[in-house]
Amino acid sequence: MAIRIEKSFQVQAPIETVWQLLSDPRKVAGCIPGAQVTDAEGGIYKGLIKVKVGPSVTDYKGEARVERLDQEAHEIEMTGKGQDVRGKGSASMKMTGKARTLPEGGTEVVTITEVNVVGLLAQLGARMIQEVSNQMFAEFVKNLRSQLQQPGAGQESSSAGTAEPEPVKAVPLILSAIKQSGSDLLRKIAGGSPPGKDPES
Repeated sequence: MAIRIEKSFQVQAPIETVWQLLSDPRKVAGCIPGAQVTDAEGGIYKGLIKVKVGPSVTDYKGEARVERLDQEAHEIEMTGKGQDVRGKGSASMKMTGKARTLPEGGTEVVTITEVNVVGLLAQLGARMIQEVSNQMFAEFVKNLRSQLQQPGAGQESSSAGTAEPEPVKAVPLILSAIKQSGSDLLRKIAGGSPPGKDPES
């Protein structure tokens, strides 16, 4: 199952400070719920995402590679792949990101991610995966803004992403996605015509 996800967000911080964080996968991992970089060498970053379903915790292990990094244009391109340690699902992705300075100040970041999922993950369906990604993206932006407010946010740090992450609680995340998906459907129904009625009549 192939999914394309386009996202953008704005932060009130200078582009160089934002770029210093976004161009370091270890710091990015520190903003992703449940994620941790365990090893980095030669532009390849190995790590895991902890997912909690009920009382059990499952690790999704994988690696990401920086394919292109343009410091002047503030653009980054990465590829990655990961798999459930139990072998029940896997995913691969290609992500491009670009930061730009806003006319009124601050920075806008635009990302385009192409994801391919197989196995257990694919059974959720494209719409549900989109909604779950929306929930995780919102949490990512929240964590990133928090990091930008910390002293030394624009400085290099070899220890970023090494702390043991809190597992992502999958059930509340999926329930929230289902609720959002249902709310979107209700809004569409409310904004349209009643079933069986001609909108022009």
